Amino acid sequence: MMTLDKKYHDDLLAAMRFHEISGERAGEVLAEIDAHVSETGEDPNEVFGRPRDYAKQVAAQLDSSTGKRSTGETVLWSVVAGFLGMFGPSLLGSGMDLSKPEVGFSMRDVVAQPVLLVIIVIGVLLFFRAYTASSHNKLFAGGAVLAAIAGIGSQVAANMALDEETPVVSLPTWLVLGLGVVFLIALAVLLTTAIRRNRVVYPTKR
Repeated sequence: MMTLDKKYHDDLLAAMRFHEISGERAGEVLAEIDAHVSETGEDPNEVFGRPRDYAKQVAAQLDSSTGKRSTGETVLWSVVAGFLGMFGPSLLGSGMDLSKPEVGFSMRDVVAQPVLLVIIVIGVLLFFRAYTASSHNKLFAGGAVLAAIAGIGSQVAANMALDEETPVVSLPTWLVLGLGVVFLIALAVLLTTAIRRNRVVYPTKR
């Protein structure tokens, strides 16, 4: 009895995750293909097409009620995760020295990191679109590359043009430390939720 090729299985699973297809629906799709291959012995590439293409077909049939998050929800989760991942460690590190009553943030701190966060989010979304879009993939990929270049350029420009010594905003050290801890806990919860949602759940055999 022939079984589904591991490479096809892994490539299709990765493609479905790019399309935000739930672990439950992904398990159903993989089980269906595995059953077909076991029964017929046919090459899944010939029957279902390339993993990337078939994942698009599956995603096109779904909506938020049938195993796929909306684009808006995906964007929101990406922005929140990026925000927590960037500022959590930074605030935690800045607030570790409790011997100082306050933590000062320079103009470079206030401007450079938020700008970098925005560029990173844009770049990730463009990369996501380049992989999952049915057309204009090269255009989206080019945009992602440009976003990466812009991110590097923004930090170089910030280092050259903005003051990194004089504080423009000061916060109590305990508050900075507390925010860092809260942000990292929130990030852990967010990632745990995403992992659970993406865990493949195969149909129960009867």
